[in-house]
Amino acid sequence: MLNDREDAVEAQAMLSVLMSDQLAGYNVSYDLSYNYNENIAYQFLEVARQKALQDYSLIFLWLAGVEEAPSWFVEGMESIINSYDAFSYVFDGDLSQHIREYVRKIGQCRKVLLVAHSQGNFYGNEAWRAVYESSEVGVAFNQLKLMGMVSVATPASLVGYPLVYEGDKQKVTRYLTLYEDWVISVLGRVGINALPANVSNSGESDDWMNHSFVMSYLSGDPSGDVLKDQIRSVAYNLETLPFARDALDSSALASAGYDPAARILEVQFVGSESLYRYYGVPEWVYRDLISAESIGRYYNQFIRGQYLSRRLN
Repeated sequence: MLNDREDAVEAQAMLSVLMSDQLAGYNVSYDLSYNYNENIAYQFLEVARQKALQDYSLIFLWLAGVEEAPSWFVEGMESIINSYDAFSYVFDGDLSQHIREYVRKIGQCRKVLLVAHSQGNFYGNEAWRAVYESSEVGVAFNQLKLMGMVSVATPASLVGYPLVYEGDKQKVTRYLTLYEDWVISVLGRVGINALPANVSNSGESDDWMNHSFVMSYLSGDPSGDVLKDQIRSVAYNLETLPFARDALDSSALASAGYDPAARILEVQFVGSESLYRYYGVPEWVYRDLISAESIGRYYNQFIRGQYLSRRLN
């Protein structure tokens, strides 16, 4: 909202700098998902343009409640708010393209983490819904934490939707909105039920509205560090579709694989097509498992019943 593609490209570059040494164990690529849909701020301006308003600064005074808004403006705002349905975004061409790309990357056994800003959070939420309705290799996406989302300056009332397992969504979603963010504050006054502000910066931003991703959030103190921590926390809770496993010389376990970033052990038993995951497993346990004299005995003594586990298919 109030950002053009040039702003988005700058945000992408600055985010990669912020996180350059923060995600050990990951090979990170940064891609831009940009939407060209007319945003609500432009709709505010269009209402005023149609009435031949000469001083557009009056819009901000009306929205902020500093001056009483004329009836034509109030009626126009009510019409916009009533039609502002986030679910309609799922039919947007930009969003459909984003969803296809996220699903493609997940199908390549990659993890997807969305960092959404402002109006992009509506797109992010609907992308979340569509992606987690997918399935591949016999695994329903909503049974795993395949995509995460960090919402920045969000006008939305939520971040993502619940997954199959209780608590999974909370592990891979975060949000950050400044108390000083004038845009989100104003949207609340005109009826958009945004998540409440949760961080306050010290000092002043070069962005007088305190809404810019780069100037106010990424470069802010402490919002920059909060954003960094939120991204890191979500990243290390993500997982992939079934990943590469090594064949084992065992009468119990046919194969085993390990995701060191997420600390996930994945095993397949002899004579079974089913896959099982164990969460929070130290890497040394995996190493000891695959090198044990009796892999089955080691599994029964040190893994089975010791960690949270789930069957994938």
